[in-house]
Amino acid sequence: MIIDPGRVEQYRLPQEENERIFHEEIAADLLADRTGQETPTVVFLIGQPGAGKSRVTEMVAEKLNLQGGFADIDSDLYKPYHPAYEDLMAEDDTLMAAYTRADGRAWMALAEEYVRSHKLNAVIQETSQNPEAVADKMRAYRAHGFRVEALFMGVSKAESDQGVCNRYATQRADGRGGRLTVRANADESFHGIPVLADLVDRDALAHQSSVFRRGEGEPRYSNTLDASDRWSAPPATRESVETERSRPLPPDQSRGFADTQLHLRALTDIPDPEWPDRLNEIDRNATPLLRPADARRLSIPTWPSASAAPLGGPSTGSWFPSP
Repeated sequence: MIIDPGRVEQYRLPQEENERIFHEEIAADLLADRTGQETPTVVFLIGQPGAGKSRVTEMVAEKLNLQGGFADIDSDLYKPYHPAYEDLMAEDDTLMAAYTRADGRAWMALAEEYVRSHKLNAVIQETSQNPEAVADKMRAYRAHGFRVEALFMGVSKAESDQGVCNRYATQRADGRGGRLTVRANADESFHGIPVLADLVDRDALAHQSSVFRRGEGEPRYSNTLDASDRWSAPPATRESVETERSRPLPPDQSRGFADTQLHLRALTDIPDPEWPDRLNEIDRNATPLLRPADARRLSIPTWPSASAAPLGGPSTGSWFPSP
């Protein structure tokens, strides 16, 4: 994929137009009709692309909808408001992400300002490509009187990378174009999450820090701040994230992972030239997590060509219980 800097600037909206779209369209559609709270809650949902954050969001929503509703802060929700979105998606979904990124980030920043000024509950989707920036956001919300909760996804790279491919293939099969995450961005996120976990623990950035595995409704780790802003137990968010990432999959998940991987290999209509390399890398990373029988099912020679493709059922998620 080659990003043309000239086209990046071509599609970047003037600031006045960017702000008009936010206030007249995005805020009206996605942020209105929420009730301000005396002590609003902001949940940072932290996981690399494909880790299952969208499913966890649904679980969190059930709780926050009983407390005045919430704003879902996610630049992916705002990009479709870009005037060139549909044309860019038809041309190349990966280029769409690159050419609308600046406006999407600007809209996300405006949405966060809106949430803080209106004291709304919020769920913020974070990939932690820039851990320090996320830490600064947490500090800003605490300074505005929010209860801050940090929910980390402890998901292996093999699972999340397969989730990215699964989502993309499913979207294409449904005629929705698809959105394939750039591999370098996913890698930055995977490595940035433990760094953010360290910052949360070191600086007591969140009132509650939890780590979830995909498919489970109870945290494998959870810690809260006491009245003096000290952790109730020795902080170990990073250690928990890394433990869950390396934990072998239970039999049903191991079997399902292999089934999906074999299905992804069988598809032949994916235009991404990196597709075979993506699946080969997933195979390698998954081997130590799978049951031996399922690992053997994936033990075939790596692909010599770039003419393969994806699909499969989306991965299960976890939910974040309110304290």
